[in-house]
Amino acid sequence: MLSPSLLGTRKLAAPEALADFALLPHPDWQQWFKEAQCATPQGLRFLAVDYPTHELDANAALAGVGVALLSPSLFRPLVTEGRLIAPFPYVLSGPAWHFALIRSNDARQATRQLCAWLCEQAREVA
Repeated sequence: MLSPSLLGTRKLAAPEALADFALLPHPDWQQWFKEAQCATPQGLRFLAVDYPTHELDANAALAGVGVALLSPSLFRPLVTEGRLIAPFPYVLSGPAWHFALIRSNDARQATRQLCAWLCEQAREVA
């Protein structure tokens, strides 16, 4: 995904055209190009800053810093509002599960409630 300001008047006719833009680092770019059924373009430029969360990647994309590999389900509102563009329909499937860990000394009520709810859900399915 990228901001309309970064795209400007250029067209992205095919995934290979992403070689003309700076990409935000993400471990799945090569897999994304495979999903798009094209070879990973030569000469891709990745930004030196590797943001640790998708939210920070999205903020960088919104600021026009580069193209981010983002979840369409999480960032659909930004696409709907026209603040981000998803130029291609190719989407990677994520893992079927995630782990949520809590430190024994974590006093945040919301964190404790979330972990308790997750444990309850897991017990119901088991």
